[in-house]
Amino acid sequence: MRGKPLGQWGCAIVAALSVALAAGDAAAQPAPAAPAAPADKPLAASLTGMARAEHGAGAALFDDGDYAGALARFERAYELSRDHRLLWKIALCQKNLRRYAKMLATLRRMEAEAGAALSARDKKDIADLIQAAGAFVSRLEITASEPGATVFVDDEPVGTTPLAAPVPIDIGERRIRVSKPGFVDFVRREKVVGGGSIALVARLDRAVHRGRLVVAAGRDDLIAIDGKVAGKGRWEGPVASGTHALRVTAPGMTPHEVQVLVRDEELRRIDVSLERAPGPGGASKWLWIGGGAAIFAGALVAGALLFEPGTPAEQGSLGTVPLGFGGRR
Repeated sequence: MRGKPLGQWGCAIVAALSVALAAGDAAAQPAPAAPAAPADKPLAASLTGMARAEHGAGAALFDDGDYAGALARFERAYELSRDHRLLWKIALCQKNLRRYAKMLATLRRMEAEAGAALSARDKKDIADLIQAAGAFVSRLEITASEPGATVFVDDEPVGTTPLAAPVPIDIGERRIRVSKPGFVDFVRREKVVGGGSIALVARLDRAVHRGRLVVAAGRDDLIAIDGKVAGKGRWEGPVASGTHALRVTAPGMTPHEVQVLVRDEELRRIDVSLERAPGPGGASKWLWIGGGAAIFAGALVAGALLFEPGTPAEQGSLGTVPLGFGGRR
C-alpha cells in the first residue's frame, strides 16, 4: 500500500496479543491511526456522507470503551464505503472483544480485498497478526455423515458440511452443533484451548416423530388402533405422533371409540371400562314406554282441541246421564 505502512497498528495488536497470552487476558488497546490512503488522505477525511458519520460515532464509542458499539458502527461504515482500511478498526474491536476467530477472518478478508494495494510491509504485518492470534484459537474439523448440514459454534453458523477447511474457534467452552432438517441435531460441548485442533465425527440420525401409547382394558376386550387389531386386554407400543383412532370391543358390551392424540416423545395411557349393552327386553321396554308416552301426549292434544275455549257450551253426563251438545238434547 502506498503511503504510511500498516506497521504501527500491526505492531500494536501483536504486542497486545502477546501480553494477553502471557497474562491470560486480552487487554484493550487504544486505536492506532489507520493507514493512509494512496493520496495520504486520512481515513476520516476520505469518507463521506453516512459512512463518515458512522466512522466518527465508532471512533467515539471505541475511545469510551464500548467496543461492541464501535464494532457495529465501523462495520456499517465499511458497508457504505467499502474502504478496506476500516477492516483494521473492525479487527481491533474484535480483538478487544476476544473474538479472535472473527479477527482472523477479518484480516484474511483484508488480504483478499486490498490485493495489490498492500505493500510488502503491510503483508508482513497481517501475517504477524495472524500468527499472534493463532495462540487464541483452535481449528475445528468435522466429519459429518450427512452433506449439506449446517455447523454452528455457540449458535452462530460457521459453515456447511463437508467443510472446505478447518474452522477457527475461540478459546473457552464452546457449544458445537451440526443440524440438518429431518435429522436429529448433533450437539457437543468442547473446552477449547489455544493453538490446538478439535476433530469431531458427527453422525446424524434421521428424526422419527413418535410417542408411546398404553391401552388398559378388560381381560377379554379386543383393542384396535387405526382399524387394526393390536391386542387383547392390554396393549403398549410406539405410535407415530398425531391422532389415532382407538376402538375397544367385547361381546355383549357397548364398544368404546375415541380419538387419541400422541405427541413427540409422550407416553399416553388410556384406561377403558366397557359398559354392558342393553338387552332385547330392555329395548322393547323402552320402546313400549316411548310409545305409551306418545299416545298419552296425543290424547292430551286431542283433549285440548276438543275443549278449546270459544266453542259452543258442552253439556251432558257420563254413564247413565244423557249428554247434550250445542244445547240440544
